[in-house]
Amino acid sequence: MEAESGHQSRAENAGPADVLFTGTAASPGTACGTARAVHSIDEFATVRPGDILVCRTTDPAWTPLFGVAAAVVTETGGMLSHAAIVAREFGIPAVLGIAGALTRIRTGAALEVDGTLGTVRQGLAQPGVEH
Repeated sequence: MEAESGHQSRAENAGPADVLFTGTAASPGTACGTARAVHSIDEFATVRPGDILVCRTTDPAWTPLFGVAAAVVTETGGMLSHAAIVAREFGIPAVLGIAGALTRIRTGAALEVDGTLGTVRQGLAQPGVEH
């Protein structure tokens, strides 16, 4: 699909080598931001507006973070998981089921999350900007 300017989007031009991780496309859209690995409820205060939330899984206690994060990436989950349903409700992209996400994605990394394609790339675009 081409944008009105006649140029293809970054995602359409990107090849498989550009993709860092592929998981379940659980909530559509694309967002860029800084990765924030959160291991437990004790780390919730570290999440800043526009961060990419990276975690093992979510449950109802994690719901407030979806109002702050630009996107979510989890190690577990599918289309009917808590993370997927809440991400869709909040209108933020989600890519789920990335094994080892908490160890493979470092806090501070610039990421682009595409919840439509189920991909996570190294981010180059402006944080928080949806494409």
